Amino acid sequence: MNESKNVKALKKQLAAAIAMVCVAAVALGSSTYAWFVSNNNVKATTTNISAQSNSAYLVIDTKKTSTSSTSSATAAEEVGTGKTYEDAALYPAQWAKNFNVSKENADTKIYQFESAYAEEKDNAAEKSGTRFAVGDPTAAVNADYALLNQFYIGTGTYDGQFTNLKVDSMTVSTGSDKKLAGAIRVLVYIDQNNWALVSPTGVEASCLAGTVVTDDTTKKLGIIRTDAFGKAEGDVNVKLYAFYDGANAEVKTTQLTALQENVGATVSFSATPTEFK
Repeated sequence: MNESKNVKALKKQLAAAIAMVCVAAVALGSSTYAWFVSNNNVKATTTNISAQSNSAYLVIDTKKTSTSSTSSATAAEEVGTGKTYEDAALYPAQWAKNFNVSKENADTKIYQFESAYAEEKDNAAEKSGTRFAVGDPTAAVNADYALLNQFYIGTGTYDGQFTNLKVDSMTVSTGSDKKLAGAIRVLVYIDQNNWALVSPTGVEASCLAGTVVTDDTTKKLGIIRTDAFGKAEGDVNVKLYAFYDGANAEVKTTQLTALQENVGATVSFSATPTEFK
């Protein structure tokens, strides 16, 4: 295809990149604040990560994109003996804003991972006074509250440029226990000021340049970067933190043995194409 045709095609299409995150099932507590009674957990046995794009210009890779990058990729992070996560036992968590940077319930609260305990294994209520701050995404991974999977989105060094990288949605596939699907959350993270939290029902919240939005009245929900990226500017490194929301109403501590099945989540991105440079 010659450059003229490429330019015309690029102008006409809105590129969508698909990042697929597969993690193993991890049991959570139950109902509104359905947390584990104590340190009960189930090991994640595998994490098969892949990504794909339906655009001829936007590619995804697990490292810096190049001419060998394609429209699909399998992440390097895996769970198992001798792999990225030797023993990925996950605890339920939430990405919330109830503590400050020192993990205290004081002023200047920030978004970070949090957790809590329940009154008892079959009680829906969160036990009063048990909520605590886990910390930033790195702390959450280190403490077994989330799994990190990284992707790079770009043009593979070919001509092309995009703006307004946006997280659109997430779909979920599960094993026989379909109730687990509602508990999956993925934090798509560039940095503390640019991120999106997505669930099977859509983007719950996003932050662009430090401004958090929770609805789409401004048409900015899900946008995590407005700056251009592409051949001249380089890739966008997105870190996907997969975790299980302790507020899920269906997945209960009493169902631990039934929840050790693989679960897949497909996170969809879009970006606005601009002129070739």
